[in-house]
Amino acid sequence: MAEAIKKISYKNYTIEIFPDENSENPIQNWDMLGEYFCWHKRYALGNSDRFTNPEQVVAYARQTNSLLFDLYMYDHSGIVLSLSNSHYPFSDQWDAGHLGFILVERGKILREFGKQRLSRQLREKVGGIIEGEINDYNQYLAGDVYGYVVSKNGQEIDSCWGFYSQTECLGEAKAIVDYAGKKAIKKHGHKVKQWIRNGVPFIYRSNLRLC
Repeated sequence: MAEAIKKISYKNYTIEIFPDENSENPIQNWDMLGEYFCWHKRYALGNSDRFTNPEQVVAYARQTNSLLFDLYMYDHSGIVLSLSNSHYPFSDQWDAGHLGFILVERGKILREFGKQRLSRQLREKVGGIIEGEINDYNQYLAGDVYGYVVSKNGQEIDSCWGFYSQTECLGEAKAIVDYAGKKAIKKHGHKVKQWIRNGVPFIYRSNLRLC
């Protein structure tokens, strides 16, 4: 295990925050709303090979009235993905460019949200979800994923991994300590661990319903 990047004393417990060296690839292992089609000579970044070229994806999206998002990549001392190339660093013509598309099928959207039509408000909501997925994926690509270990007098009380935020990770660890007794600790931690184990995207973890 790597060294803790943060160690604090909290209510007579010790909380340590570690980088998660075995974090899951969110677009490969989680139930993401978007289907990612990426074409790059050196990196395998997508989660679907259903179409062999960009033209096929565009044609399919038009035929099915599905949502299609342009995906851009900035590659300089690390990879950063974005839905837009209109701001730094994606205005860099040498290290950035169009990577592919994110497809969200119309039928899937209507089923997930229990709607009959793809309204403007629903399109905007889907766009916000895709932004959240990209944020999670960027954190994974940057190794910006964490876990905590809570201990007392040298004995481990609880641990959990797969947090895409140091703040959330520390907050959950403190919440564990705030509960009195090991039984309550296990009960509180079970929900978070279940989300992570089931590949629930970070943006849904405070509300498991999609709508």
